[in-house]
Amino acid sequence: MATLVVRHPDGTEHEHEIAGELKIGRQQGNDLVLTEGGVSRQHARVYVEAGTVYIEDGNSQNGTFVDGQRIEGPTALMPGSQVLLGDYEMKLKGGAKGSSGRRAATPAPEAGDPETLADAPVKGTRAMPSIKAKATANGAPKPAGAALAKRPGRQPLPTGVVAGVGAGPVLKGLTGPWAGKSYPITATLLVGRAPPAVVMLDDDSVSRKHAEVQREGNVVRARDLGSANGTLLNGELLGQEFVDLQPGDVLQFGVVEMAYEASDTPARRPGTGAAIPSRRGSRAEPATDNRRKLAVIVGGVVALFAVVAVVKVSFAPGVSKNPKPTPAASQDPQQQVQELLSECRSYASNDLGPPNWQRAEQTCEKALDLDPINAEANNLVRRIKLEKEAFENMEFAKKSVELNREKEALQALRKIPKESEYFRRARAKARESAERFVERAKDDCKRYLGNAQWSAAVPRCQDYMEVWCQKQSKEDMEPPLGQTLRLEGGLRRNEWRPKDPMFVKFLVARLRLDRNAAPWTCPVSDVLTEDSIGPDQASEVRTMMNNRYSPKLMQAAMMDYWHGRGSEALATLQKLRSKEDSAQFHAQADDLMRDVSNVDQLFKAGASALNLDDPERAVEPFKEALSTDKRLMGELAETHLSFYRKNIFQDMASKAYQRGKHFADREDKRRGCKIWKLGFEFYKGNTDLNRAVAFCSTQAQQALSEVAGCQDLSIVEDYAVQGDGIAEMVATKKQELKCR
Repeated sequence: MATLVVRHPDGTEHEHEIAGELKIGRQQGNDLVLTEGGVSRQHARVYVEAGTVYIEDGNSQNGTFVDGQRIEGPTALMPGSQVLLGDYEMKLKGGAKGSSGRRAATPAPEAGDPETLADAPVKGTRAMPSIKAKATANGAPKPAGAALAKRPGRQPLPTGVVAGVGAGPVLKGLTGPWAGKSYPITATLLVGRAPPAVVMLDDDSVSRKHAEVQREGNVVRARDLGSANGTLLNGELLGQEFVDLQPGDVLQFGVVEMAYEASDTPARRPGTGAAIPSRRGSRAEPATDNRRKLAVIVGGVVALFAVVAVVKVSFAPGVSKNPKPTPAASQDPQQQVQELLSECRSYASNDLGPPNWQRAEQTCEKALDLDPINAEANNLVRRIKLEKEAFENMEFAKKSVELNREKEALQALRKIPKESEYFRRARAKARESAERFVERAKDDCKRYLGNAQWSAAVPRCQDYMEVWCQKQSKEDMEPPLGQTLRLEGGLRRNEWRPKDPMFVKFLVARLRLDRNAAPWTCPVSDVLTEDSIGPDQASEVRTMMNNRYSPKLMQAAMMDYWHGRGSEALATLQKLRSKEDSAQFHAQADDLMRDVSNVDQLFKAGASALNLDDPERAVEPFKEALSTDKRLMGELAETHLSFYRKNIFQDMASKAYQRGKHFADREDKRRGCKIWKLGFEFYKGNTDLNRAVAFCSTQAQQALSEVAGCQDLSIVEDYAVQGDGIAEMVATKKQELKCR
């Protein structure tokens, strides 16, 4: 079957099988939805007729181009044909079986010269070198780039290679969610964690402006921009002076590795077998030089006459010096709304770096100005406002922690709702802040209560109790039904007193200050509420980590990982990696850093897909993250769930249920069941999802009873749920019908 390989504007590639017809556009409902710039709502369609693959433009605003020419009608595609739709580049992978009676609008490239866009599989990443260790030798600092200065002269790129799909030099990711992604090097690429970086690496080890990769002609070079963690080239520390790159070189930005690759496939002109001539380095014939000189002289004379003519026209009577520009043709308002929503979603996504909530909100508001009742725009605005406020509280909390103002940090973190994508990080940060803050508050509370300093004790004890009570049950803090609270003296019948003596003294202190004080209740805080991972599990995980790893820093790093503090874990491991007296543990630390970084980044990639209501795209990064997590957690992976594993299970199940319901409510139950089953594969503890897959199993039985031929069995398989016995029935039915 023919396959269309799509290269996205960020350099990533995806394959889409062409089964009959493939509708392409920015509007939901197309078979292939492309939301970036230049794509119309219903841009084009690709279809197969009599064994030949055709593409037809759908009267799009910016047109569809095949091998550099805008098409006007159905155009045949051959392997290697280059298709441009807005900012997207496409190629056909797989052979077309010959032309049909339908006439192509433009000549197709010669058959027999297939070019494929699919990349070779990336090899496993190497162990990460220590930046400090590489930068020093025998205790003496070594100048950055000193070892690189002795590199042999670089080999020029093959003549005729130009930038584009499948041609020209690229940076290719080797680790994390960037593995396999390609970034073409056409001029200067800025590598960093945030805009204006072109290659955006959302990792805490990467600086905002980390490094530059520059191309001049056939020469590609790189340099560091004074980043915090440095840039490595094949394990050597890179300085701030440019160093030429050679094919196969590995660049490391913080903990993210990328390979430099130079294409060895020359780009060809459509319809010919000849490579495009090189623009540099070729020697011209003498006659060509003479013609070029003559052309320059003639051009200069023509330019002089043009200037004189412009001056005359400018001062001619009746000629306006400021003519009004001709108004551009008005754009379809609905198309404008869709383009603004696409831009809004891109600002709100963290696929290419931290979201820009302010720009996202401004763009969505523009869409609402055009269409005030647009449901998607209103939903996006509500979500963006929630996330923007959560982001501001998160940033305020971080700064407060740095200034040792843990109480202010906790107050800000409590404002972050569970629905926010910042909630998980807020929870980890809140626990960390609470550990520091609560101990001091507890000590002060004890001291003030012991000295009967009620006015000082009450507010300080309140700080402690608001965190302490999150782990207590209601029965430990409130009297049972039918009993009354008595704080002092002996207890009589139907009287009750809390078991915690410090809590009792706090309640007494409140009454000493105000005899009419209202009963104290625990302020519920989602960010501090205990979850299913209790202190006993933490103790067991700590014991396992202590038995597995000898260095204390490594034990602490793995506990940070288990709690979901990936950045802290990496920083601790890097600290161990920089210790010269721990050289025997460096290789092990490298492996752990690579795995922890991969889990953290894959988790973020999957979470980003879920935020865009696309659980199907989250499957691959989540599965890879779970596989690496199992390697890190060993025998406790399934019984003592790490922060990452637990949240992947629960979030995938919840989002899959919601997305499947979206399709089921629109009478597409088959699509809904396929998504529900994805979530069920991850987690079987979601009640709503359990009911949904039970419905799918019933649908499978009904579809099986109505099977008339082999083609109907695919419907049954889409509904069937693992473990419901339908798969075995389908296998038996295939034998009866003699299906292949």
